[in-house]
Amino acid sequence: MSPARISHAKRVGQLMGEWAAALGHDERTRIRWRATGLLHDALKEEALEALRPLVDGAEGWPDPLLHGPACANRMRAAGVDDEPLLQAIAFHTTGHRDLGALGQALYMADFLEPGRLALGRERADLRRRLPEDWHAVLVDVATEKIGILIDGFIPLSPATAGFWEVITAPVFRKSRIG
Repeated sequence: MSPARISHAKRVGQLMGEWAAALGHDERTRIRWRATGLLHDALKEEALEALRPLVDGAEGWPDPLLHGPACANRMRAAGVDDEPLLQAIAFHTTGHRDLGALGQALYMADFLEPGRLALGRERADLRRRLPEDWHAVLVDVATEKIGILIDGFIPLSPATAGFWEVITAPVFRKSRIG
């Protein structure tokens, strides 16, 4: 990884470690969360020709997003059997309906890490609300990320659509009842 990519990964890992601590997780879980942040972009700068063979159905993934599932599959092949961690890395760019807290944290941390210059103030405001306002920030981040896709006329992946459906269903049901 380039120095810039390593710096990004360190910031994501630090943010995830902070959230894990604030949520009261034990030291082992905090290390696991930090490690997930550190590893999420390990293959981001690899050539597409090296990534495609690592991903079943690679043709269904946009080229810039192949690094997540490729990294998870390489880790799985190396003996990592922590499925929530692997799923978090695989779907950190798209989201996925089955992401638990670890995957949701990585999805948000990758977008909100303080080194990202675009929309710095808005993203800092979202970071300050975490982890107390978890669900609302998760929906806000997904809204922004999906908005970027829509603005670019980029189709939503089934994983992203499923993620959106799951994270907004409780809000929708609550608003329809109230």
